[in-house]
Amino acid sequence: MVRSRTKFPKEGEFIVGKIADIQQQYVYVDLIDYKGLDTEETARGMIHISEISSRWIKNIRNYVRIGQRVVLRVFRVNPEKGHVDLSLRKVNSAQKENRIKEWKYALKYENLLQFLVDVDETDLTLDDAYELIGWPVLENFDSYQEAVEELKENGKKILDSIKNISEEHKEKFLKIINENVNISTVGITGKIKLSYDSENGIDLIKESLIDATNVIESKKTRNLSIHYLGAPFYRIEVVSKDYLDAENILSDAFEVIEANVEKYNGTFEFIRD
Repeated sequence: MVRSRTKFPKEGEFIVGKIADIQQQYVYVDLIDYKGLDTEETARGMIHISEISSRWIKNIRNYVRIGQRVVLRVFRVNPEKGHVDLSLRKVNSAQKENRIKEWKYALKYENLLQFLVDVDETDLTLDDAYELIGWPVLENFDSYQEAVEELKENGKKILDSIKNISEEHKEKFLKIINENVNISTVGITGKIKLSYDSENGIDLIKESLIDATNVIESKKTRNLSIHYLGAPFYRIEVVSKDYLDAENILSDAFEVIEANVEKYNGTFEFIRD
């Protein structure tokens, strides 16, 4: 279960549900992240047989099973009656993968708050932890993944910006983050061959490489470094959370170097590992 601030999902949302009951024409789903009506343990949604698959269905049980967790799209919500209409066929593989990934980060986020409750010496509850830290932090980010990763990189700054958190709770939560959050990164490495045909060539090289390293603000998960190997070669390494961003950082750095090379009559080459 991932805690939600609302009792029901919104139309158009992708959600994670648990198959609760299978009928001939309908599938009933427990929306485990939503409270639903006061008379319900959790909100419940329904998938009509026409929203199971685009193909003709002889037996719904060939597509879903009791207890299975599935990613669904919400296309109609009536919160007064507690009705939520869902679709399985309108979820593609990329949407499913992205939603499951975000859902796992939401579980991670709640576990971090639960750890704070467990080590706290007061009567702090999980509900209290969400009101104190959980919801205020999430208001600054578009996803649980972004929130978790930014807490790892800039946790003190984020917590300092939130009112009514004691220093004790800040210190405990930052310690929990540091001990339990690891962010995977990727790297691109290679050699730069750089030289200038002028008397102040060494100064121009230094200037070009410094300008290149300044194209980003270094973080634990986003960094560009350049090291001397032996003239005219220099080692370059880019670290990021994904290859696309790493390639963009590399491109920005090379754009800076190439501008100086063109301006001051130099030569530049990149040899990728």
